[in-house]
Amino acid sequence: MTWAWLTLTSGVLNALWSSQIKSRVQKEGALTFTVSMRWGVALALLPFALYVFKPLSLRWWTYSTLSGTLECASLWAVTRGARKDFYSTYALSNVTPLFSAFWAYFFLKENISPTLGLGVCLVVVGALWLYYRGHWSWWGLLSAAIGSLSGLFSKLALPESGYLLHSCFAFLIGAILLTLVGLRGKTTSVKSIGGNIWRNRFLVLFSAVSTVVFYDALLLAPLSRVSPLVRINLVVGFLLSYFHLKETQGWKARGFGAALLLCGLVLVLWRP
Repeated sequence: MTWAWLTLTSGVLNALWSSQIKSRVQKEGALTFTVSMRWGVALALLPFALYVFKPLSLRWWTYSTLSGTLECASLWAVTRGARKDFYSTYALSNVTPLFSAFWAYFFLKENISPTLGLGVCLVVVGALWLYYRGHWSWWGLLSAAIGSLSGLFSKLALPESGYLLHSCFAFLIGAILLTLVGLRGKTTSVKSIGGNIWRNRFLVLFSAVSTVVFYDALLLAPLSRVSPLVRINLVVGFLLSYFHLKETQGWKARGFGAALLLCGLVLVLWRP
């Protein structure tokens, strides 16, 4: 069950650093902040990736490039949808485990037991209950579909390289693509990216550890189990918003969503 602890750790770390970014995103801009974090994580992992570097097949380079590109596209879709309706977009972007289970079953030949299937459904319903506000967001759904494909290609690439090389390269691809988007739209600059990396160095460290732990878990365990289990970050995020940020509006309904999500996580971990 090492993979389970790794996945839960990744989700908790993700929630902790995400709880600290609101003011920074408002100050720096969503794209500039995201690009800075991508570059920061890629550069932080680069020495370790170079240390374990080895010749890799064209198949690995293709899958890892697709993984990084698709994750970048998923972030872009969330950003587009959030401009109109943040909560609905974010909620629907978390239906990723449903798509991941589909890809895992048909392309990775993973066994989806009734217990696991029910767990995935409860996780998704819980995520929607936590954040959905009654409006539909095609951008959120598109983000979930694209993000799940990124996970699929990561799963295919990881056995050949291990988690360090893949995570560094995938983040590097995402950083380059997002930088090009930002420079073309004149919404960011190389100077601002460099300054933000240093100012957010502790968040970069948190994100780097969370990323490495997640990919290590994905290397060890089925995609159909890792994808829903990492949604523990939504439960931790709810608890932080209630106790730390004092966001108590609608807490009972959101608490019910968190409870559904937790029940789903238990079923994902359950092995009959």
